[in-house]
Amino acid sequence: MKLLDLIFLTFVFMTLSYIDSKINLYLYNFFVISNITYLLLCHLCFKNPQKINSYFAAYIGFLIDLNQSVFFGLHAALFTLSILIVNYNYYRLRMFSKLQIAITFSLFTSFYVGFKSILLSTMNFQYLIIFLSFFLAFFSYLLVTTMVKFFPKQLKI
Repeated sequence: MKLLDLIFLTFVFMTLSYIDSKINLYLYNFFVISNITYLLLCHLCFKNPQKINSYFAAYIGFLIDLNQSVFFGLHAALFTLSILIVNYNYYRLRMFSKLQIAITFSLFTSFYVGFKSILLSTMNFQYLIIFLSFFLAFFSYLLVTTMVKFFPKQLKI
């Protein structure tokens, strides 16, 4: 990956992480957690697994950990694990339709929300948050696929 692509994607992910954290302050009252950053990372890995690999996921995860002031390595570990799963099952996922891919990435997001909730606050874990976050992730993935179309053509993702 070129340095300019890395800087652009870093800026995009940090901006989406900030937007996610602000949106989650309002959505938490409705038992929903938004994860547009995670969905974008999964979608980019699915579209181009050679550029978006586990090293890039760890890099973005560490930057998000520093930005959100959570314990160091939470997002990096979850992002890296998810990208490894997507890369390992890349050819199986390519056989799915767009609806099945949206459902699969929504399930990945619900697992991500569950693990993050367990690791951050064990006393406040709620299954309703995971269930409702699945539906929000499904519709958010449709938003992410249209958002990627606005990326510059030089990025080639």
